[in-house]
Amino acid sequence: MEFFIPGLLLFLVSIIVTFLVIPRFTPLIIAILSIAFLSYGVYDHYLLFASEYRLSTWQESLKVYAPAIMIITILLYIIYTILAFFTSGSVPVPLAPSITEANQSSVTNQIVKSLNKVTNVFTGNNNTNNRNVKNGSLLNQVTNTLNNTMNTVTNSLGLTNNTKRNNNNKPSRSFVETF
Repeated sequence: MEFFIPGLLLFLVSIIVTFLVIPRFTPLIIAILSIAFLSYGVYDHYLLFASEYRLSTWQESLKVYAPAIMIITILLYIIYTILAFFTSGSVPVPLAPSITEANQSSVTNQIVKSLNKVTNVFTGNNNTNNRNVKNGSLLNQVTNTLNNTMNTVTNSLGLTNNTKRNNNNKPSRSFVETF
């Protein structure tokens, strides 16, 4: 009877702690407590069986197999973790936010008009373009046409160029201007 009451009391206290206290802990606290209790258990076990650890020699021949055992154990753990997270065989993909689209015909029309302008510049269908080619400003005219196209497409899509406002009045150049 002497061992029954304290053992029963310890059993009841462990049930109360298990069902009422531990579920209120965060995963970080549970991980820290697990590491602390595991460290204490290994230390206590080593103190209790220190002489047997010193005199044991049967594991010396197993040192050759240690790397293979570790690699196989890690691979099995990785496979188990993957199967535990993705039991249905497919990886869950979160939904992307919906984006409102601009009128595609207007964007397409602007691009086609700009390409026609560039074609006119290169084919020389326009008299002013022929003069510009002779004066060496073909690159400037193509750059201006592309800049106008980019601005029109940007405005059609409802995008704004906030980089010039947030640049603290530093000069900025677009890719086309640099080109």
